[in-house]
Amino acid sequence: MKLMESQEGSGNVPRWENMDKDILSNIFKKLDVVDVVMGTSRVCITWFLASHNKTIWSTIKLNDLDSIVLDDPYWPQMQDNDDKEKHRYHLRKILIEINKFSRTVPTNFFFNVYCNNILEEDLAIISNGMPNIRKLALPIWKRLDLNSIELAFSKLKNLQTLTISPYPWRDDALSPELRAIGDSCRNLTTIKFHCLLDKILANIIICNFPSVQRISFRCSYVCIEATMSLIIGHPNLKIFNLSHCIFMEKPHQYNDAYYILGMRPEEEIVQIGTQKLDRILVCSSSDHCTIFQDVWKYIQNRMDPPLKASLRSGGTVET
Repeated sequence: MKLMESQEGSGNVPRWENMDKDILSNIFKKLDVVDVVMGTSRVCITWFLASHNKTIWSTIKLNDLDSIVLDDPYWPQMQDNDDKEKHRYHLRKILIEINKFSRTVPTNFFFNVYCNNILEEDLAIISNGMPNIRKLALPIWKRLDLNSIELAFSKLKNLQTLTISPYPWRDDALSPELRAIGDSCRNLTTIKFHCLLDKILANIIICNFPSVQRISFRCSYVCIEATMSLIIGHPNLKIFNLSHCIFMEKPHQYNDAYYILGMRPEEEIVQIGTQKLDRILVCSSSDHCTIFQDVWKYIQNRMDPPLKASLRSGGTVET
C-alpha cells in the first residue's frame, strides 16, 4: 500500500488514458461491439483512437440483444427504455457507428438470429461500407424490397458463406428473397439454413445457387423428397450437412401435412449421398450424440401420449 501511494505521488503509475493503444485495442476486442462504438470509444481521445484499430473489426458479431432495440410488440422488454440499467440503441444507429470505425475492414458479419428489425436501409449500410465481407449471418423476419436485396448483395462480391434464417416458418417464406440473392451473388460456395427444407426450397437452391458446394441444414426439419432432390439435382454439391435433423415426409401432394419419421435418415439417402457427394453428415446413432438426444427429447415432450406410443412402435406422426 505504501509503495502504491509512493508511486501515485511521484506520478509513475500509468493512467488508463495513457495506456498503449495496442494494449487498449486487445482489451476492446473482448468487448461487445456495441459497447465499443457507443461506450469505450467516447471516453477520451486515446480510447477513441484505439477503437479504430483494424484488428477489432475483422469480425463483427451483433449477438447481444440487450443492446439493440427490437421492433416486436410481443417482446416489450426489448423496446427502448432509458430507465433500464443498460441502454438500447436502434440498429440503424449501431450500424452507422460501426461503419465509421470499421471502414472496409470487416470480413465476417454475424447478426443474432432473433434480430428481427433488419430493413433494406440496414443492408445498404453494410454492403456500401463493408464490401469485403466473406461470411454473413443474416436473419430475415420481414419481406424486403427485392431490388434493394439485389443491389446490396451485388456489392458483396467477396461473399462466400451465407447463413440465413427465414421467418415465419412457411414453405414459401423466403422464395423471392432467395432468388434475388442467388441472382446477385454468384460467388457463394457455402450456404447454411435454419428452416424447413421442402421441395420449393430445394428447387430454389438448385436453380439459383448452382455454384454452392457446401449446404447445411443442421438441426432443422428436412423433407425426405427435398433432400433427395438436392443430392441428385444439384450440379456442384460436395458436402451436405444433415446432422441433428428431423426427417419428415409429405405423403399427399395437395395436403400441407408432414409426418415425422425420426432423426435417422433413410438408408437410400445415405447410400446415394455417399456415392454422389464427397461427404454427407448425418446422425447415425443416438448413443453417443447428446444433441441428438436433446433434440429428440424436446420433440417427444411436445407430443401427446398416443403420438409418443406411435413413434416407439415405428409409426409416423403428423405435424
